[in-house]
Amino acid sequence: MSVKNRPIERLRNIGHVTAYDLKEVGIPDEKTLHELGAVAAYQRLKGLRPRHYTVVGLWALAGAIHDCPWNQLPPAVKKKLDKALANGVPATLPSTVKPVVVAKPPTTVLSSKPQSKQKTNTRRKA
Repeated sequence: MSVKNRPIERLRNIGHVTAYDLKEVGIPDEKTLHELGAVAAYQRLKGLRPRHYTVVGLWALAGAIHDCPWNQLPPAVKKKLDKALANGVPATLPSTVKPVVVAKPPTTVLSSKPQSKQKTNTRRKA
């Protein structure tokens, strides 16, 4: 996988607050994030703001490395990341991660007839 070395704020899954925090902990770009790995980067963020970052942040960092939405990481990859975090060791993930695309359930239409508004009399009769 080739690393383009984009600024950290340009990566998928990285919002402006996380980008700021990543820079604060010494991760200014894609190359640095890729070299450190998701687990080490997450541990740095967690050290900076312990109550702010959750396991979803770990998955978001892994997704940023693989240019994949965090919620489309395969369950096996999420499990491997969680295990690596619990053991305190970097996770060795495959060089490419194939996103899991979940189909959205169809929306149901309750009625095809437009609803009419009824006029209500708001005046009191004397």
